[in-house]
Amino acid sequence: MKNLFYRLIIFLDTAQENDTNYNIAWFMANNFYRIADMRISELAAECFVSPATISRFCRALGYENFAHLKQECYTFHSNDKKFTNLINIPLETMKTNPSLATQQYVDKVIEYISELPKMLDWKEADATLKLIHDSQSVAFFGTQFSQSAALHFQTDLLMLEKFTMAYMDSSRQLECAKELTSDSVAIILTVNGYFTGSGFKTLQYIKKSGCKVILITCNPDLDIKIPVDHTILLGPAKNKKTGKHSLLTAVELLSLRYYSLYYPSIQELKGHIL
Repeated sequence: MKNLFYRLIIFLDTAQENDTNYNIAWFMANNFYRIADMRISELAAECFVSPATISRFCRALGYENFAHLKQECYTFHSNDKKFTNLINIPLETMKTNPSLATQQYVDKVIEYISELPKMLDWKEADATLKLIHDSQSVAFFGTQFSQSAALHFQTDLLMLEKFTMAYMDSSRQLECAKELTSDSVAIILTVNGYFTGSGFKTLQYIKKSGCKVILITCNPDLDIKIPVDHTILLGPAKNKKTGKHSLLTAVELLSLRYYSLYYPSIQELKGHIL
C-alpha cells in the first residue's frame, strides 16, 4: 500500500501543475479516504477528465485498473495498522519514552551496519564498478527507499563525470528497460526484494535486452527470476528490517571506491593538459 502513496508523491513532486496526471494525483492525495467508495465516473468528474484517463492513470500507478486500486484503498481503510513499524520499536515506548525508543532504534541500526564489513564482497563490488565505468548505458531500477539510494549514487557518479539513469517513476523505469541493449548495465536495488513484484514487467524487459545485471539486496534468498551477473549482498536475512541503513552506507562506500579507482588525480589532469 505504501507504494501507492510513494507514486502519488512522485507525480506531485515531478509533474507540472497543469499536467492531467498532476491534477488526478492531487485530488487522490487530498481525498484519499473517499476513493474506496467512489465510482470511476465520480472520480473522473471530480478531476475534470474522462474515465479512460483515470484508467490510464491507475495503470501508471502500477494497478490493472481502477477497481484494483479501489480494492487496495478499501483494504488500507479496513486495517487499523496504518504505519509499518519496521524495526519493532514498541509504540508505547515511543509514546512514553522517546529517548529510550531512540536508543533502541540506534542500537538496531548499529547492529545491522556492523555486519556490513564481513558481508560486503568487494570482488563483486569492484566488478560492478568496472561495468559502470566501462558501459555507456547504465540504469538503476528500484522502488521507494531503494530508488532514493540509487538517486544518491547517481548524483555521486555524475560528480565523478559518469552519467547514469535512475528514474523514480515506474513507468519511466519501464520505458528505460525497453531501451536497454546487450551493452547496457542494469543495477537493481531492492532491500527486501519487493521490486520483483512491482517491477515484474521491467525485469522481463531487462532480461530480454541481454544486458549485464547487478543485484544489490539485503535478502540473500532473493530470486528475481532473471539471470544475474553480480550480486552485492548487504546483510543476513535476519536483519532485513533495517536494511535501508546498510544500503545507504554501501552506496556511499561504492561511490568512494569508484572515486579511488577511476577518477583521475589533479596531477594526472595537469599532465594530460600539458
